[in-house]
Amino acid sequence: MRDQLKTVVAKYRRDLRFRSEAILYINLTVNIGYALFSAIRGIVMHSIWLGTLAFYYIILSIIRFTLMHGYKQDDNKKRWKKYRISAIVMMILTFVLIGIHCITIYMNYTITYPGYMIYAMATYTFYAVISAIRNIIICRKYNNPILSASVALNLAVAAISVYSLQSAMISAFGNNRKFKIIMGNCVGTAVFMIIVSISVTMVVKSTKKLKHN
Repeated sequence: MRDQLKTVVAKYRRDLRFRSEAILYINLTVNIGYALFSAIRGIVMHSIWLGTLAFYYIILSIIRFTLMHGYKQDDNKKRWKKYRISAIVMMILTFVLIGIHCITIYMNYTITYPGYMIYAMATYTFYAVISAIRNIIICRKYNNPILSASVALNLAVAAISVYSLQSAMISAFGNNRKFKIIMGNCVGTAVFMIIVSISVTMVVKSTKKLKHN
């Protein structure tokens, strides 16, 4: 068992293709775990935001699963179609999150997060940000639409996680409603613009590629 583990680790270090494929599985596993965690806490705490966030991560997990199945496909046209679908779904989900953000902010909806919840969100946020940066470095060596879509999803997850963390921290440590609205709007707008820009770029790029195939 130990020898097999050493073999896998050695292959992960030297084989970039194997490493990029492993990244898809690792991200899917972590994504599903955090989605379930958010869903359970959303039900227990009666939180609209956590419930919506869980839905967001679950849908992204489904997209990741479809990407994994398309990773070894030889049909490049199907790869680019999956790439474009990922972009469209990512954009739609972001609009949903922005809508929930507006409702929670302007209805003065607040929720007090327990300490462990904030630590869990912070841990996942750091993982998402570091993972997104690392995946860009690793996957840019391959001209593979599936890997590129996975990288884009990682960036979206990292951005949403940053927004979610700042919202949780302000709810836990801040009592100024005006400050909460300003910060929520500023970070929310930045996240929205980043993800929509990525999604639009992906749709345009995939459309051009499909026309030439």
